[in-house]
Amino acid sequence: MSDIQEGCGDLPQRRHARRRTGLIMSAVLAGIAGTCVAVAPGQATPVANISMSEETTDVAAFYAAPADRLVGAPGSVIQLRPIDGDPGVEGARNYLVLYRSVDMRGNTVAVSGTLAVPDGDAPPGGWPLISWAHGTTGVDDSCAPSHDTSADFPAHDYTSLVRKVQAQWIAAGYAVAQTDYQGLGTPGPHGYLIGTAEQRAVTDMARAAREVDPEIGTRWVAVGHSQGGQAAVFTDAQAQQWAPELQLLGAVALAPASHQGIGLQASQMATNTGAAGALGPLTGGGTAFLPLIIRGAQTVADVDPARFLTPRAAAMVSLADTGCIAQLRDSQEWGGIPPGEVFSPGGDMSTLTRVLNENDPSTLTFTQPLLVLQGRADTTIPALATDAMVMRQRAAGRPVQYRAYPGVDHRGVLEASYADALSWVNGRFGR
Repeated sequence: MSDIQEGCGDLPQRRHARRRTGLIMSAVLAGIAGTCVAVAPGQATPVANISMSEETTDVAAFYAAPADRLVGAPGSVIQLRPIDGDPGVEGARNYLVLYRSVDMRGNTVAVSGTLAVPDGDAPPGGWPLISWAHGTTGVDDSCAPSHDTSADFPAHDYTSLVRKVQAQWIAAGYAVAQTDYQGLGTPGPHGYLIGTAEQRAVTDMARAAREVDPEIGTRWVAVGHSQGGQAAVFTDAQAQQWAPELQLLGAVALAPASHQGIGLQASQMATNTGAAGALGPLTGGGTAFLPLIIRGAQTVADVDPARFLTPRAAAMVSLADTGCIAQLRDSQEWGGIPPGEVFSPGGDMSTLTRVLNENDPSTLTFTQPLLVLQGRADTTIPALATDAMVMRQRAAGRPVQYRAYPGVDHRGVLEASYADALSWVNGRFGR
């Protein structure tokens, strides 16, 4: 391991170097000061071909893998670098990872994410793994959680809160991997709320985590919040078939997005009857998520927003391409459009609602246990929607447990439910 010691100096993982094998064997010092990037043994195009004199001095270049570097199996690692500070998780060795996944057109794509491994020695069987699916930050590359290196990050108030909860998982002895999702941080469009694309990113991140650190075990659980809650349910339904070499023990979905198609249809109907403002509490409130939903649907279908939005709203869809959710909520952007001025009366929204209904987690078939956690005071993902999702899943015989928290809002459920989530996950791992 002399290469990594010489190339990476006093990195946090140095004291573990002698007991680790696999990916971190051919590290080189790239153009970013203190950055160590590596590739899996036997990969055709080693990262050593990236010299310090090239554009790698730009951190963004890490996320843009050349086409000839994309060849490889889903979950295999393209390159990585250690993380010092944000977006790392306290109490762990942290890495920024670029890995391979497969998009909805069957193309191999690069996906970014982060990995946090507890300090110390792994337990027998390896570190139990949580593959974390994050909530909505946006669809522009700048909104990827792995870009959160300071309080200036547009979604820092959310991502920093998530990391505090993840630090509790680290302290409890779990490795935590978190994908940015396909097309978020990396080239290509982000399939926002496209469940299968999200599942592949979450599952392939679990694969990549084991390649980065072979002391991570083969057993894992998916945990997700909001957008990630929907992704967690899709992972529960599809991951075992996607990655049969790993053992998925179940999934935890916090405030999972569901019934989006029904919600938009209700909003459009309310516009037609002049009651749009009254439906806010029932349809998730706010309009800032709509351009993200449209951009996500456009990755799998020909969705023309001009067919169902007012001219003002249609002209503002492109704001999602340059701003994150906080900017979209601003009163000068989507946050300033009155609910009754979003949908055009009688507009044709059938293609969009079809995509959303096809990606509703309520209809999925799964056999692995699912834990659903929901705040009753949530106005982003209404508790009524989650109630309906769970009722439908239970009616179909799915193994679902459901816990709700009175007075807890959308973000508050992260901390409020942690003890219940930990107890449930511990039980899945037999801890």
